[in-house]
Amino acid sequence: MKRIYFFALFLFLSAAAHSQIILSLDDDSVYIDSIAKITKNTKSDSLKSLYSFRLSKLYLMVQDVKKSKEYLAQANRLKTRFPFLNDIAIYYNSSSYLEKGDINGFEKELLKANEKLKKYYNTDAYRLRAVILQNYGILQQRKNNEKAYMKILVNEAIPTAKRSRDYELISGLYKAVAIIFMNSDEREKASEYLSEAQKYIERAMKKTPTLAESKMETYIINAENLIELKHFYDAGKILDKAFSTLKDYPESNLNDSYYYSEGLYYASVNKTAEALESYGKGIVSAKKHQNQLALNRLKFAEYLVLFKLKNYAKAKANLDYLLENTDIIADKKNYYNEMAKVYNATKEYDKAYFYSHKYNIINDSLNNTKFKTEIVELEAKYKKAESEKKITLLQSQNEKAALMVNNNWLNSVLFAVLSFLLFLTVLFLWVFNKNQKKLSIQKEINHTQELKAFENRHKLSVSKALIQGEEIERKRIARDLHDGLGSMLSSLKIHLNLAKKENAETVNGVDTLLDKSIKELRNISQNLMPETLLELSLEHALRDLCAANSNAVTKIEFQYLIKKSKLSKNDEIMIYRIIQELLNNALKYAKASQVLVSCSQNKDVFFITVEDNGVGFDVLDVKNKNGMGLKNIKNRVEFLNGKLEIDSKINQGTSAYIELTVIKENQENE
Repeated sequence: MKRIYFFALFLFLSAAAHSQIILSLDDDSVYIDSIAKITKNTKSDSLKSLYSFRLSKLYLMVQDVKKSKEYLAQANRLKTRFPFLNDIAIYYNSSSYLEKGDINGFEKELLKANEKLKKYYNTDAYRLRAVILQNYGILQQRKNNEKAYMKILVNEAIPTAKRSRDYELISGLYKAVAIIFMNSDEREKASEYLSEAQKYIERAMKKTPTLAESKMETYIINAENLIELKHFYDAGKILDKAFSTLKDYPESNLNDSYYYSEGLYYASVNKTAEALESYGKGIVSAKKHQNQLALNRLKFAEYLVLFKLKNYAKAKANLDYLLENTDIIADKKNYYNEMAKVYNATKEYDKAYFYSHKYNIINDSLNNTKFKTEIVELEAKYKKAESEKKITLLQSQNEKAALMVNNNWLNSVLFAVLSFLLFLTVLFLWVFNKNQKKLSIQKEINHTQELKAFENRHKLSVSKALIQGEEIERKRIARDLHDGLGSMLSSLKIHLNLAKKENAETVNGVDTLLDKSIKELRNISQNLMPETLLELSLEHALRDLCAANSNAVTKIEFQYLIKKSKLSKNDEIMIYRIIQELLNNALKYAKASQVLVSCSQNKDVFFITVEDNGVGFDVLDVKNKNGMGLKNIKNRVEFLNGKLEIDSKINQGTSAYIELTVIKENQENE
């Protein structure tokens, strides 16, 4: 009676088989309600569907079948547009086969879901695949193929679960392997897997409705195995860990198995009174939770202690209870044997003989069944051998017939090969002709693209020549104005100053007009070609430009975020013209009170930002797109292989962002 039953929470199987005990510790309704709230409030159909699938399982766990079906229906309704959800739905919907009692259909759906989910590489897919493989393994175990269950767990389920990083799931799978070893009485191997199970469950931090129960169950089973290995100190420490939590949950059905392990511990260290007390508490708990499996284990463990204490009356009462409440023939056989021992100890030899005889009948029956199975196997082997003889005879006859038709077959094959070669030749010619047509079309397309590229390069070259010519003409006009007309006006002013002494009143008016003319001349010369740009630097020229355009209505803030910049003069002039044009637009049209001009540079890329808080404009309007101001800016940006982005909205201001590819001064000289 030392067989261990693994009360793991497999939602599908627990729904179908009431013998599967659902462990409970604390109240999980708060967690489930929080998931339900998220599901209700999310606007995403994919998330709502995913959470609904999970809720269908959570409500099944707390045995609320109605809500489970409602959420499953909602999930199926919302999943249609999402391939991943359609594939996981196969797993979640497979419970319908269990409800109909179709175990084979359920098994096929599990395999189908696992195959579909192999193409996904996310944690949800790995976690679901591990659960699916575990459920499939349990089905093999129920077919008495525990070896297949072990292979599925070790070779497939555990490696897949590790990729999901779900430590609670990994722990549960290690625990399942350990229980298989415990049932085979390979306690040392079981201890290795239980150690891993405990390590992973203690690392699990993500809150789930089953985390606390899984941890307690791992402690209890590990402690039981350590007791069987006589590692009493380690077992005691683990039981203390479990008790530190369970003492706050006296109503939990985990106490059924905890008191069994605790009683086993006390019995193993010869503390029989404490052992009986623990078994008694466990029996009360198991009766309250109607946990017949746990109750039978506790009753039998209590019987062993009572028999050891020679309390035969109570020992016999336990065996009577077990015989009345056990349907498993192998267990009944053991109980008959123990009952014979009790009556033998009380010297009631006739009753001892009676139960010993019952034991022998069942034992012989079981052995006879085994013998019959062996007979059936031998008969099957004999029939197989006879069939093989018949097959050999038929094969020899077939070989003779095959020799007769061999020539015909060779002729047919030759004809087929020739036909196939002819087909391949025709196919090759057709494909070759088709490819030639494609090549011809592609060449025509490439030629058209080359012509367009040449046309674009020509346009850009013309644009560059126009811009360069414009700048050269600006320089010439500025120089002529400054050196020619400017000098003459300055000389005239000197003569007028001399004439002031003789006729001050007449000359004063002419002098004022002359000052205005010189100032206007300087402004024109400055606009055509700023002297600070030629003599000093781009930063000085731009700072002067911003200062000159600032007034009582519009404040212009200038930022030059470059420590050292060695640009070619052509690039500096082009940058100056772009900013000059942008400022002119802001002052002329934007009606802005604030304008920001910012310049920065990263290696060979020069960044310009001009922002204002003016009236803005519709960027999509064709008139605005093709205005001379913007057109000039675009031409200059293209000249420097740059990018221009303008963001503007009515009454929300305008922002211009420009990236220019510039050449350093030493590169230009080279």
